[in-house]
Amino acid sequence: LDASLHALAHLLFAGQSAESILQAVALLAIRTIPGCEAGSVTVIDGGKPQTTVSTSEIAVAIDRQQYAKGEGPCLEAILSRTVVRVDSFDDETRWPRFVPTARAHGVNSSLSLPLVVHDAPVAALNLYSRDRGGFVDAESIGQVFAAQAAITLANAIGYHRATELARNLTLALEHRDVIGQAKGILIAQDGVSPQEAFDILRRASQRSNRKVYDLAAEIVARNTTNRSTS
Repeated sequence: LDASLHALAHLLFAGQSAESILQAVALLAIRTIPGCEAGSVTVIDGGKPQTTVSTSEIAVAIDRQQYAKGEGPCLEAILSRTVVRVDSFDDETRWPRFVPTARAHGVNSSLSLPLVVHDAPVAALNLYSRDRGGFVDAESIGQVFAAQAAITLANAIGYHRATELARNLTLALEHRDVIGQAKGILIAQDGVSPQEAFDILRRASQRSNRKVYDLAAEIVARNTTNRSTS
């Protein structure tokens, strides 16, 4: 467990994508949590659950049936923000439309652990076993593992948001620079004010249904070409 928690804590520093981090979480869960034979991560995307990563086709099939039926332990874990343990699907009565699927795939017990980020349940770690009572002695370990996995996921989300923000800011600065150059060209050519130059760009954008930046870049490129040929 200590080794897996250490690995989780350092996943982000390897510069991996969010999906590869979740895949590592699922694989570490298989190795760390006693009784676990298959695992997956359910993520809520646009209000809908989807299996982002899994360690076997059985896990994917069981997850999909939960989504299709609108019930099951992984959905319950996300909605209730609590750990949901099933010791035997033979005796399970909470999800009558889903239970036959688990039995049909030879899964007899499960453990679903919510991954809560910034007080919002954004995912669930789903663990499945062919043994009845497969997670009776593993729930506490699973909770510790899930807590660290949620921290790792939160860090990954924060990292990728910060990266995207930096990219957008860089792009905005580039656009502002090109638009500024285009305005300068219009000011020099037409003798207009800076505001009038921008209004010319804006009206041309509306007429042609093109972005202001694209028009500005075209003006700058054309001006550069004219200067190089003159």
